[in-house]
Amino acid sequence: MKLQSLLLAAALTLGGLPTVQANEPVSVNDLLNLVQQGQARDDQEFKQRMARFNQSKAEQDRMVADAQAERSRLEQLSAQKEQQFQQNETSIAEAQERLNNRLGSLKELFGVLQQVAGDTKAVFEGSVVSSELPGREQFLTDLIRVAGSSSSLPSIGQLERLWFEMQREMTFSGRIASYPAEVVLPSGETVAKPVIRVGGFNAVADGKYLNWDLETGRLVELDKQPAGRYTGPINDLAAATGTELTAFWIDPARGQLLKIMGQSPELGDRVDQGGVVGYVILVLGAFGIFLAVWRMIVLYSEAGKIRKQMGNETPDENNALGRVMAVFNANKKADTETLELHLGEAIAAEIPRLTKGIGWIKIISVVAPLLGLLGTVTGMIDVFETMSLFGTGDPKLMAGGISQALVTTVQGLVAAIPCVFLHTLTNNRSRELIMILEERATGILARQSEQQTSQTKAA
Repeated sequence: MKLQSLLLAAALTLGGLPTVQANEPVSVNDLLNLVQQGQARDDQEFKQRMARFNQSKAEQDRMVADAQAERSRLEQLSAQKEQQFQQNETSIAEAQERLNNRLGSLKELFGVLQQVAGDTKAVFEGSVVSSELPGREQFLTDLIRVAGSSSSLPSIGQLERLWFEMQREMTFSGRIASYPAEVVLPSGETVAKPVIRVGGFNAVADGKYLNWDLETGRLVELDKQPAGRYTGPINDLAAATGTELTAFWIDPARGQLLKIMGQSPELGDRVDQGGVVGYVILVLGAFGIFLAVWRMIVLYSEAGKIRKQMGNETPDENNALGRVMAVFNANKKADTETLELHLGEAIAAEIPRLTKGIGWIKIISVVAPLLGLLGTVTGMIDVFETMSLFGTGDPKLMAGGISQALVTTVQGLVAAIPCVFLHTLTNNRSRELIMILEERATGILARQSEQQTSQTKAA
């Protein structure tokens, strides 16, 4: 019984026998039948697997045969393509050789054509005429590419177009034209404006000069316009008729001079370069000039009163000579020496009135150049400090600093020169008036001395 149980367990483990209940008793005959049934089923499954394997193997053999056939076909096609490629290479080389032989001198002509087209393109890119005729550069770019290509040749139409564009550039360069165009303002905004182009030199709009920008291919309004005498004729040009002659400033450098003029500092910029010392010099100079003008007005007015008093024996105390004559009338009975002292005292009292403020003009004429020298020295100190930090590799940096340092010297001289001139005029005028007073006083003393001498002789 134990043996039957072991065999049954082995059969169940192999999975080849039909399932039976574990607690059912199995006889030896039943076990034999079960083993026989399992063996028959295993044989059937083995045969099925063998059939599937054989079928798969045949399919694989067929696929391998197809792949080998495809490989042979592709190898044959590759050999044909390689042979065709070699034949094409040979045909291209022979055709290129025939083309070069037929071109002859035309090949050099196309080289010259390419060079001319490149030069013309550079001229068009830098010409203000392109603002009126945009898009010309693209044609030249295509022509340069075609002329430099070995697979194509420029056509007759392209050659005639190049001739036409060159002739049109020359024609438009001799015209004054008005047309709408986009203008880039200093703020960066692009605005469409009516533009007046003067040949190939300048373009203007709304009373301002425009510059042709090569990078953007647009008209750009100058950030800093030239002086009024250069921009003034722009409005006259805009209002002129077709037959009217109008004076207009042009830039023969095609905008370069306008840029340089824009970079050059104006009078206000020069004054600002002087700094605090420059402003002090200008204030002193203005004060000195004002003081000198005021003293000249006073002295000329006093001179007129004195001339009027010289023709009148009655003293008028609204002028220096009248006040001196009043002192004489008050001391007629005094002796000559006493009268001389009184007249000298009266003249001495008039001198401060006549020389008032003249000394300050002289001081300003002396101090202004010294302040200018002070500003120059301090400016040069800043220049040398800049050189010690950044070196001497940039001449513009040093030139700009030295220029700013010398501005104070110029300002000092500008303030001193008129002050010296006006001081000389006022000083000479006051001395002339003082000499008149002394001369009249001497004459008075002489007449008084003669009268006293005559009275003494008569007594």
